[in-house]
This record gives sequence, structure tokens and C-alpha cells, in this order.
Amino acid sequence: MDEKYIAEIVRKVFEKAKTEHASHSRFALSSHISDHSDLSSKTLERAYDRYINKKKKYGAPQAESVDLCCKYLGYDNYADYIKKRKTVPATKWTIPILVVVSLVLAIVMGIRYGNTTVSTGEKAENQCMAWADSIYVEVPCTTKPYSSFGTKVEPMDITKLKHFKKVDVNMATQFFSEDDKPLLWYHKNKDGEIEYFTAPGLHPTNDETLRKITPYIIQTYVPVHSYKKDSFLE
Repeated sequence: MDEKYIAEIVRKVFEKAKTEHASHSRFALSSHISDHSDLSSKTLERAYDRYINKKKKYGAPQAESVDLCCKYLGYDNYADYIKKRKTVPATKWTIPILVVVSLVLAIVMGIRYGNTTVSTGEKAENQCMAWADSIYVEVPCTTKPYSSFGTKVEPMDITKLKHFKKVDVNMATQFFSEDDKPLLWYHKNKDGEIEYFTAPGLHPTNDETLRKITPYIIQTYVPVHSYKKDSFLE
């Protein structure tokens, strides 16, 4: 197996996991992938260190593990991945063509939303969003001031749209990163219940400031739940 392809596969595996899991730490992503495949979390953590953290002291994964990574990505095995992998050879025209295509698409999208200005910022003009129970969703700005969900219509914020969510937790949830930074924030509602969110900021319905998670909140309010896979305890 070609080392550069193994590295490519590992990166794609963790990129896919990031779209499926709120926490993006090595431990959380490895546990999530393990929970949805036959790979062990320890094997995944070592692969992450080798190919993403660039710690070469860890050896390459075995062929069986590479096949399982390919299965997680939707392929039959490593051979199937290589067979279906499409590589477009670079030419001197590749970059100019891509730039032109990107600009055309940006202008078209700007016209669609009534804004012909090409912007790389996190906020998109003339697009809106609203809180829908546990996530932000795109809504027409014409529905202001309130959406069909009964929540206020806000200017589009791509970061909040992608990463701000209300989540359920239990004792198997990873609340802190490997360097002890909080991964969740909380708010106690009027009924005394704790709501948990994946990013800091203001509560989406009452604008109160969310607080970072603490060991006291975890011990006092988080329900006990036994994790179903032994690999979590490795």
C-alpha cells in the first residue's frame, strides 16, 4: 500500500467524522469513528497522530485497518478506493480555469441572493437564518421579524449555522479537549433544566450569555450512562 494514499485516506476519514460529530478533538473523533465501524479507537488515534499531527514515531496502520477506513468512506476496500479515485493531472491552465469558474459561480450566487459582491467573510449579505429547536437553519429574509419556528430572523452567520447546536449529553460525552478547554457551554432555563450548546455566545431564544461547562455542572446535572463499547475505556 502506498503511504501517500494511506495518509490521504486517514485525512478523509477524520474529515468525514468532523461533519458527523460536534467535538473535533482527536479522542472524540476516534471514538465516533470506532462507534460507526470495526476500527478500534486506539488504532485511529495512532493514525491521527501519524498523518495529521505528523508524529512519525507511530507506525503505519495495518492493511486490514486501511481496508476498514475505506469501508467507513463508502468503498469496499483499499483496492476499490484506488480504483475509483480520480486524479486530474495539473496543467498550466488548471489554476486560471479554476479561478475563472470560481468567480463566475460567486457572481451567480451573488445575483441569486441579490448581492453581486464577492465576499469571503463569515457573514453573507441578504441571507438570513433562524433558530429551529436545536440548530440554525436558512430562512428567507422576507420572513422578518419572525420565522415559521416562532424565532427571530437573524442575518446569516455561516459559523453559527455550521457549528452552533443544542445537544443532549451523558457521562460518555467529551466535555473538555485534551488541553482542558471546554467543548460545551450551558444555560439553565426557567424550569431549572440545563441546556447544552456546542459553541459559546448568546442563548438563541433569550439572548442570555452561555456559560462554559464545569466539573460541578457535569457531576450535578449530567445523567449517568454506561458507554456501550469497551474501546472507550482503553
